[in-house]
Amino acid sequence: MRFTINLATRTYLDHRVLNMLAYCAIAVLLVMAGWNISRVSSNRGEQSRLNAEIAAIQSRLGAKPGGISETDFNRQKARIRFYNEIIERKSVNWLNLLETFEKATPQGISLLSLSEDKGQGEWKLEGRARSFKSVQQYLESLETAENFSNVLLLSHQKLTPGENMHGVQFTISCKVVN
Repeated sequence: MRFTINLATRTYLDHRVLNMLAYCAIAVLLVMAGWNISRVSSNRGEQSRLNAEIAAIQSRLGAKPGGISETDFNRQKARIRFYNEIIERKSVNWLNLLETFEKATPQGISLLSLSEDKGQGEWKLEGRARSFKSVQQYLESLETAENFSNVLLLSHQKLTPGENMHGVQFTISCKVVN
């Protein structure tokens, strides 16, 4: 039996070509890094220029224009605040919000008041139910509804039997997601 060895099966790498490709890739990456650094520094300069312009415009807006008395200026600012509050209140779609609460409220639950905490965006629901079991079901329906989050039962108490009604009075807080 005679064995033959084929010397051409060994893999030869051209290290010059590989080194040249690596140097080209490094050069391209360095050029891209330099371009990104120059872009970031120019953006920061633009941002500081815009911040200075914003501060100048705000100082002009806060100052009282010449020829107007202080009382007229304060009266005009109060009007502007009043109208801005109206616009802010109109920005909430109240019909959709009330429909969301109505869809989540089951039979046997009556809501007495809805109030919003503007700072945190939470709603406080006060209501009455026939039994605590109804309140539990209401909490579960609010928790499973996709429009509500952070549902918490703040308080509950049985109504006094001396009144012509019986049941449970409760307070719930939640956040409404639109």
